Amino acid sequence: MQLQVPPTLTASPLLTLEDLGLDRNVGLDQASRGLAERSEAQIVRWVQFPAGALFFTLAPEDPQSGAVYVFDRRTGVFYLIHFNDQKWGGHSLAEYETLERTCRLTLLAQQPRLLKRLCVLRKLA
Repeated sequence: MQLQVPPTLTASPLLTLEDLGLDRNVGLDQASRGLAERSEAQIVRWVQFPAGALFFTLAPEDPQSGAVYVFDRRTGVFYLIHFNDQKWGGHSLAEYETLERTCRLTLLAQQPRLLKRLCVLRKLA
């Protein structure tokens, strides 16, 4: 059995609710629609928690274009998650499902405050 080391994670704050023209008090449904419209992609996986939500998007007609976002409900900020795995064009749904397990992505949506540390790591990289 071959042991796979998960790629290093970093994060970048990408969008705010205000950037999307939305009020800070909108529901997650409306915030997710704003993300989908701005990214010109479909949300194909979505997991929500009281503190945040995890989204996986794919561009239509491109099954290798997937991107991972975490939304911090408290701050109203969407973060783009980077895997530093040399997959510049995005990930497939199967790759996302593996990354979700190996990198414990749902933990980021449960505790979005962890994203601040990942942003610092990105600045150092």
